[in-house]
Amino acid sequence: MATLRTIRKRIKSAKNIQQITRAMKLVAAAKLKKAQERILSARVYADKIKEVIAELISGIEEKEYPLLCENTEIKKEAFILITSDKGLCGSFNSNLLKEAIYKLRECNDLNLILIGKKGFDYLKKFNKEVEIFKYNDKRIDWYDIEEIGNLVINNYLKKKYKKVNLIYSEFQSSLQQKIKKEVILPIKVEELKQGKIEKRDFLYEPDEKTVLNALLEKYIKTVLLRVILESQASEHGVRMVSMEMATNNAADIIKSLTLLANKTRQAAITKEILEIVGGAEAIKG
Repeated sequence: MATLRTIRKRIKSAKNIQQITRAMKLVAAAKLKKAQERILSARVYADKIKEVIAELISGIEEKEYPLLCENTEIKKEAFILITSDKGLCGSFNSNLLKEAIYKLRECNDLNLILIGKKGFDYLKKFNKEVEIFKYNDKRIDWYDIEEIGNLVINNYLKKKYKKVNLIYSEFQSSLQQKIKKEVILPIKVEELKQGKIEKRDFLYEPDEKTVLNALLEKYIKTVLLRVILESQASEHGVRMVSMEMATNNAADIIKSLTLLANKTRQAAITKEILEIVGGAEAIKG
């Protein structure tokens, strides 16, 4: 049986851990609030640019726009995986990495584009070409997204990829996230044309093809911005819930250890009393 000193040390350690997890929960909650505001703004912008492109491509010849056409003669694919940089966020990264492994098994000829250190550390051992890696934290900005977007767009136009896949975690609430798998290149016209579209006459400067190509490229980068923000919000939501559970578990451990300490202390006192009584009886005898 553990000594009273050992049990008290364990109680102290549990209380220290509880303080850390409670602080991490509060930090994650504050970050989640900011991330929610950013993702709501990004969703509105992404929906609007999607609506504009859907109207412009209504009635056009798709084969004139390479970003709308699949490179059927190519086998190599690109794979964008978005994970977090840090742990202590439950099953957030492990669920994403499981989907990544399934994709690696489906396609042998694959180039990796990794956002998030956890994904990079895990997938680098598979000896696949990592074309670009970015940390997924507050330092990632529009310039990084443009760099990634230009890379995949230029390589796709050069017919280096058959298609560009994307795996990320979509934020729904602090308690619920959803793993999403999408193909962002070629752009699927059917997804853009959802709902009723009223075709209007536009004046283009310099010309229709140049404007639409520029909008399609902007659309790809906007999708990347949105999914990175979705991933960050999901990470903060999962971490907040995980730290709350850890705080509650620490409280349960402290409670059980305190009960054990009381029992141990009571047993030690009882033993001392019995020894005193026994000694007194021995003296009388």
